[in-house]
Amino acid sequence: MTPHHHRHPANQYRHDHRTSGQRLADSVTAVFGSWRFIIVQTAVVTVWIAINVVAVLYRWDPYPFILLNLLFSTQAAYAAPLILLSQNRQADTDRVKAEHDYQVNQLALQYLIVWHRDAHGADCDCVRRAEPIVEGMLTALAREL
Repeated sequence: MTPHHHRHPANQYRHDHRTSGQRLADSVTAVFGSWRFIIVQTAVVTVWIAINVVAVLYRWDPYPFILLNLLFSTQAAYAAPLILLSQNRQADTDRVKAEHDYQVNQLALQYLIVWHRDAHGADCDCVRRAEPIVEGMLTALAREL
């Protein structure tokens, strides 16, 4: 599989090395979560009901449409676990991405501190003076989470 350059670097390997079950769950989720699926399913249900209500000769599932309900139940029984599997994997992927972003941010902060000290000299206390302000901002951000 060719690499997807639009993917976050922390998740590229995880995406490219998915199991067949994970790929299936992702594919099913992509289909069930689309407008195309909703429109096609609505059309099929409308035609199904119309044929069974209007065309007396072709009524293979008369009202209350027990066969149609069975098909929906079967679809839901398979779709729900696959969607949950895909969502759980996506949540795990998001956690990996967040951890990667945190590490990148920490590295960037270290570079900024070094760059600042190089620009202002080792005896500059700007970083130390800004520390309480930064701590306050981080505390406020933590409260919002």
